[in-house]
Amino acid sequence: MKRLTQSHSNGFTLIEVMIAMIILAVGLLGMASLTVRSQQSNESAYARSQASLLAYDIIERMRANKVAFSALEARKVSFATQSNAYAFTSLPTCATPAAGTPATPAAQATKDLAEWCTALRNSLPSVNAGQTLIARTGNTYRVHLAWQDSGPDNSAQFVEVVAEL
Repeated sequence: MKRLTQSHSNGFTLIEVMIAMIILAVGLLGMASLTVRSQQSNESAYARSQASLLAYDIIERMRANKVAFSALEARKVSFATQSNAYAFTSLPTCATPAAGTPATPAAQATKDLAEWCTALRNSLPSVNAGQTLIARTGNTYRVHLAWQDSGPDNSAQFVEVVAEL
């Protein structure tokens, strides 16, 4: 009697399974890398939008602090003479603003800067104080905010807003 045997087996070999696992691992590592880069891009975009909002915030605070005509005195107190309180070449330390409503435009400017500085340091913890400035040329103001990005290359980022008051 002759006996029939099959020479190959049904199923996967160990080598085939290991190759499939290696291919799957490479794909998953690629997805993980993509996820990390996406998160870094989201954080960078969020910081840029916060910086832009804060730059416009201080501009609006300056506009709100303009001193208008006084009908009783029949003279105008120029905003340009009062607004030097907003200009600085490096971010000052954040003082605690005084409670209540300031009586003078200079006191309001001090309060505005203190509140703005606190909001800036809370929103952008890696703010570069030496490169953050508000420069004044005539009635034109340039707000320059700089911070260190938490991305893969740790690059310096900045937002600059120019406004005429």
